[in-house]
Amino acid sequence: MHKNNHKLRIGIVGAGNIVRTRHLPALKKNSDVEIVAVSNSTYESSERFCRENSLEALPIRDWAELVATPDIDIVWIGTTPYMHSAVTMSALEAGKHVFCEKPLATDAIKAMEMTDAIEKAGKVGMVNFTYRNSPALQKGRQMVLA
Repeated sequence: MHKNNHKLRIGIVGAGNIVRTRHLPALKKNSDVEIVAVSNSTYESSERFCRENSLEALPIRDWAELVATPDIDIVWIGTTPYMHSAVTMSALEAGKHVFCEKPLATDAIKAMEMTDAIEKAGKVGMVNFTYRNSPALQKGRQMVLA
């Protein structure tokens, strides 16, 4: 259970294939999280995602409305990459933590702005980059840093 004695409440922005096939199964297995809202490109697709995945989450059309929802702790971003920066910055301004599908941004400048904003907000910002702990990449990192 989360240190505040409540489940971590997640709002999903972008309910596409990666979220449906990879993220959602893991989230549904975690008893410490609750998916409270889903925003996709249309209200109908948001509602369909909730219904087809047996979620009691609120379907929302506009991602900005989801970000502003007070009972969300984490904005889970699975949109197309060009939206990652705008959704992340808005979520941070609303006091939310952020989980973002890769790539973090479409260019290095936006990625640094996002990283700086995450640090300044004192929030957790995470990118879904599952290869970061691979032994080969860690060895490459060590070689570059040496």
